[in-house]
Amino acid sequence: MTGTTRIADHLSVDEVKMKMQMKSGFMNMQKWLVIYNAIIDPRPASEIAMHTGLTEASVRRIIQEYNRLGPEALEEAEKKMCMTWFDPPPGALSM
Repeated sequence: MTGTTRIADHLSVDEVKMKMQMKSGFMNMQKWLVIYNAIIDPRPASEIAMHTGLTEASVRRIIQEYNRLGPEALEEAEKKMCMTWFDPPPGALSM
């Protein structure tokens, strides 16, 4: 698919910039960078992927989640990553 990405109007460009500045971690920054790119310069997901260093599938997933659930989708993913990092499933560390 080569269509231009469409982004829902959940946040303004300035609000997305602020989110990018406030978030720590490379992965979080990349997700917000995808949203920022889609807002300021709508283009095919393949081009956004090339500029952000992600796969086209990842760019599509990030945009779909953002469009469907809003900014909370990216923040929920952050929380899940933190919980996964600090709270491994039982038996995950046993040898």
